[in-house]
Amino acid sequence: MAGGAGVEYYFGYKLPQNDLLCEDFRSRDQSWDFARIALEFFQTHKIPFWEMKNADALVGNTRNDNSRYCLAKAGEVYLVFLPNGGTTELDLTAVSGAFTVRWFNPRQGGTLQTGSVKSVNGGGSRSVGQAPQDAEADWLAVIRR
Repeated sequence: MAGGAGVEYYFGYKLPQNDLLCEDFRSRDQSWDFARIALEFFQTHKIPFWEMKNADALVGNTRNDNSRYCLAKAGEVYLVFLPNGGTTELDLTAVSGAFTVRWFNPRQGGTLQTGSVKSVNGGGSRSVGQAPQDAEADWLAVIRR
């Protein structure tokens, strides 16, 4: 979501199932689950990721560090990933209209959920609110027209 174009897995060299000797991929089972959940999210919710761009500046992340991310198709859909939970503001100054705010749990998948904020309007910086539960874990806010 941060503008990447694929995934590479490195198992490291200090683990029993390392890059050179790995023959039991069950040791990476959780990684495969997370990849499946991500693919299902983009397909199920018809996210036009090929038309979206890194927009970390819209969530105040001008350094492009690991604090929060935004992938956007401006004026239509914004994906705001909060790796440590919490909340952030999304700069919607350049757009108008109403947007829904729903949350996705990237660890478990499932349906979109309602958090503390149900909708926001363009025309300024708006809080995306809090995730519906476990606010300190990673969550993805889906802001859509």
